[in-house]
Amino acid sequence: MLNYFELVLIKGHKDTRVKSGQSYDTITLAEIAQMAEVPNRLCKLDAPALIASTYNAPDARSHAAQRKHGCFHAFVLDVDEGNTGLKQLNQALSAICGNCARIVYSTSSATVDAPKWRAIIPFKSPVTGQQYEQLQQALFASLAAHNITCDQAMKGAAQMSFLPNVPPDKRGEDGAPKYYEYLVCLADNLSHPPQCLLDLAEQIAQRDVEAQLIAAEVAKDRAQQRRKHREHSEMLSPIEQFNADHDLTQVLLECGWEPRGRACYASPYSHSKGPSVYVYDQRAVSFTSSDAGQLGKETANGWTTYDAWDVFVARVHGGSERAALENYCEVSGYNQVKLHTIVKKWGQS
Repeated sequence: MLNYFELVLIKGHKDTRVKSGQSYDTITLAEIAQMAEVPNRLCKLDAPALIASTYNAPDARSHAAQRKHGCFHAFVLDVDEGNTGLKQLNQALSAICGNCARIVYSTSSATVDAPKWRAIIPFKSPVTGQQYEQLQQALFASLAAHNITCDQAMKGAAQMSFLPNVPPDKRGEDGAPKYYEYLVCLADNLSHPPQCLLDLAEQIAQRDVEAQLIAAEVAKDRAQQRRKHREHSEMLSPIEQFNADHDLTQVLLECGWEPRGRACYASPYSHSKGPSVYVYDQRAVSFTSSDAGQLGKETANGWTTYDAWDVFVARVHGGSERAALENYCEVSGYNQVKLHTIVKKWGQS
C-alpha cells in the first residue's frame, strides 16, 4: 500500500478552506486501510471524505481547480444501486485491474438487504484531472459490463467520497456496527492505470470531441433554419424564444431525464438507464439508440441530438410540433408580444 503520497482529506461537510486560505489536510492510503478495519463512528455531516488528488490548496474542492492542477493517484467509486455483493465487486475489479491493491468497504447507509460500497484502487504514476475524469468514466463503463452500476457523480475531479464510517445510529447497543463489511487487499499497487482503461478513456475523449463538433454544427444549422421562419425580423420565432427562455438541463430533468453526473443524463427512452446523454452548451447528444426516432435529429453516425424545444415537443406534446407551438404561443404570451410588434410596426409606417 502506497504511503509516499498524500491525498486530500475533507473533515466533514463544513470543511471549506477558500475563505481561510489554508490548505486541506491529507491522508495516506495506509491510514485509510486502518480506517477500513476500524471505521469512524461520526454522523454523516461530520464524516471524513477523500478526493483522490494530491492537490490540497484552498480551492481543492473545486472541480475546475482539480482539473487544472490535480494530480491523481487512485480510482474511487461508489456502488449505491443494485444488489452487488462484496465478492462480486472484488471479482469485477480483479478482472479489470488485475491482482492489485485496493480498499473496499460498505457505506454508512448499507444494510444486509441493500449493500452499498465504496472502493479505492491506487496507482503509482499520477494522472491529470482531465485524464482522471475520462479514466473514471472508462472504469464505470467497464464495471457496467459486469452488471455493476457506479454513481456517475464520482467522475468529477473534485467529487468527494466518504471514508469508512458507521454512525452511532447504525450501531447496536454494544457499539458494534449493525452491518459493516470491508476488504483490504495488500497486493502490489498498479504502476499506472490498466491499459484497457487507458484505451477506453481515449475512445471516450475522441467521442466527446466529435459530439461537441456535431452539437455545434447542428445548433448552427437549426439556428439558420429557424431565423428563416421569423414572421418579423424584429422578434424571435416561437421556437427561438422558447430556447432562449428555457435551460436545456432543467427541461431534461422536468421531462424525465435522470442525472448521471456532470452534464450527463439517462434518457427516459433507455431501458438500461445508463449515462448515455451528454449536454454541450444548450444541445444534447445521445449515444443510445433508444432516442432515435423519438425526438431531435439523428446524426450520420447513429447518434441523436436535441435541444430544449425538441424535448418539449416530444415529452409534453407527444411529438406534435403544431400542438407545441399553439400551446406555447398561448401560455407564454408570445401572441400578445407578436401583436404588439405588428401594431408598433404599423405605427412607424
